Amino acid sequence: MPMQHFSNNTDRRRTDRRSIDATGRANFAANLKIVNVGPRGVEVETSDRLMIGVDYDLEITSRGEDVQVRGTVVWSRLDRTEETAAGDLRPVYRSGIEAASQSIPGLERMLSRLPSVIEA
Repeated sequence: MPMQHFSNNTDRRRTDRRSIDATGRANFAANLKIVNVGPRGVEVETSDRLMIGVDYDLEITSRGEDVQVRGTVVWSRLDRTEETAAGDLRPVYRSGIEAASQSIPGLERMLSRLPSVIEA
């Protein structure tokens, strides 16, 4: 059984997010993937469900720059399951983290250094 998707995309973001080639590190998740970043928050994927309303600290690295982000989880949902090498199913959660005010300048700086997006 490959993957099962569960997502329900109802987007309530107040600012645009951009896909970014970045890695993420956090004490709360062994496998943290940065899905996208905006000036006011981050969308992440992890096999651990993040609790809504809880503050988390993470580090995002992109283009040689590390940005420390503290934020509050505003939504979290089961996105899909993936089959492990052992044949077990592993949940994959997506969560939206709203950045605390002290994290916003770092996110804005990171976004300003990305190449411009050209839409066709």
